[in-house]
Amino acid sequence: MNSAEALISARASEAIYGTSQDPQGQATSQLALAPYGFSIFAWVDLQTIFKDVCAFVASSANYNLLVFRGTKIPQDWMEDLYCTPVRFDWIFESAPGIGEIHAGFGHTLADGLSRIIAALAPCDQTKQLLVTGHSLGGALAALVGACFTIMGPAIRPVSAIYTFGQPRIGLHNFCNTYERLLGRKLVRFVNKLDLVPRVPFENWDYSDEGAMIHFDSSGNPSIESPEWQNFLARTLQSFDDCVEIMGHLSVDVGDHSMSDYRQLVEQNQHALAPLFVSRI
Repeated sequence: MNSAEALISARASEAIYGTSQDPQGQATSQLALAPYGFSIFAWVDLQTIFKDVCAFVASSANYNLLVFRGTKIPQDWMEDLYCTPVRFDWIFESAPGIGEIHAGFGHTLADGLSRIIAALAPCDQTKQLLVTGHSLGGALAALVGACFTIMGPAIRPVSAIYTFGQPRIGLHNFCNTYERLLGRKLVRFVNKLDLVPRVPFENWDYSDEGAMIHFDSSGNPSIESPEWQNFLARTLQSFDDCVEIMGHLSVDVGDHSMSDYRQLVEQNQHALAPLFVSRI
């Protein structure tokens, strides 16, 4: 894991959203990854209960890359925060019982998992596999890492997972297992006061996993910064407050903006390098 891989992941996670001229995002993604020697050879539609969700597989001389796009409007999945957690092995039938996950995220991934595995099948398995995504796409990226690692026999070795503005994906029991198996392969980037990584709430027994790199109000990265800890300590007055705040979020506005995440990773390549060495 390193800052250069994080930058590739950030650019891919931004490009997959496309543009007004390229709403599907394929041309934009290919253009963004071409300087790194990547070619896209599989696009996977993952739309089920959430809109616009998709993924693509790309390959270069050294890497295979799996990129997830969440819905372009985060509030599209807000209602699913009421969803009751469900056992991992109930959704992924060949998996062991390792705890509970967010049912909406789990069902979205499970419905498309066979297509994702098929898309990766032609890839050279000797290359490192990077997995990435933003927002809901980040949740799917983190969750697919568990599927690839835990479902036996292991589907595909994962080298690193980089997520941006990722919501929580599971309860404490699941996240404890995840931390033991994949904790040092997952980096969650959080920008300033981005609210999405705080939900679902910890007092609903949801937890975090992996290493969290926070960009503070000055744009400086650190592991679990004091500024972020202070933000976590704040208690929102109600769930309705959270919904109201998130109702104004999109992929290109405020601290949740994927464009801002990409710029911060790009601008902080030197500052990020020692964080990977010391923690990850």
